[in-house]
Amino acid sequence: MRLFAALLILSWVLTAHGAVFFIPGWRTGFHGRDGCVRILRDVYPGKEIIVKSWDSMQPWSVTKRNADDYTKVLISEILAMPESERRNLIIVGHSIGARITVDILNELARRKLQIHSAALLGGALPDDDVRVSRALDALRFFCSIVYNPDDWVLKYLFPLDHKLHSPLGLNGWTGQDYRVFESKARSDRFGFCNHFAYIYLEELDRLVEKLPQELPEVSVMQDEADVVRIPADEIFWQTVRRFGNWQLQKSSYNPEKYRILDGRGFRRATGQRVKMTEAFDDVCRQLKFPEK
Repeated sequence: MRLFAALLILSWVLTAHGAVFFIPGWRTGFHGRDGCVRILRDVYPGKEIIVKSWDSMQPWSVTKRNADDYTKVLISEILAMPESERRNLIIVGHSIGARITVDILNELARRKLQIHSAALLGGALPDDDVRVSRALDALRFFCSIVYNPDDWVLKYLFPLDHKLHSPLGLNGWTGQDYRVFESKARSDRFGFCNHFAYIYLEELDRLVEKLPQELPEVSVMQDEADVVRIPADEIFWQTVRRFGNWQLQKSSYNPEKYRILDGRGFRRATGQRVKMTEAFDDVCRQLKFPEK
């Protein structure tokens, strides 16, 4: 009986506090895994840290195929989670592990499912990759990006395999979104050693301390009085502006009729073009977090 009670309490704690999946990168090995786990425990106190080991010790061409295969494995695992666990899940990906993370989030976004948040560390994917924007819709809160201009693996090796594209982990993301927070890694290492996961994790620790505790509560200026918060139909409406996952849309039948949808796809206001444009500008101002 006592054992059952203990297991029940443990299950409740893990569900309430959630887990952190750490997906390592290419040829990471696990000589430094314990150190990475210790840092992650500092970054996410109270969370269960789970290292998602995969076969990354192969030549690069084989590793990329293994990464694609492992992405499918993790997607299946996350889809099988109870919703309460999935919504509290945090995924941290380093190097090609960041690419795996983005691909997972894209699939979740396609299914309109969400996890808590994510962190992309030294991301081995193009810095203008459209998948990054789509991935944000699978997050309830924020995406942390840590980059390092002194990382020789990303600076010299990555472009050779990606048609000279600059990687996400070298200078950060080219896009802008109120849900994305970025920080430059600090290191006294040199060259290829600057790709070590712990360098990025130490900066993630500093970055997470600066993140807002929650998304802002946004008020929306109204024009018409009969607005209720209901999931909005997409037929006969065109998106004319976006800010993160908020949208300003106009009617396909009445060019002066506009509406505002929030990040969950709920209609928050409807009215004439001028009033709704002003209201959307105000929403954007509210969503721009002040620098800390």
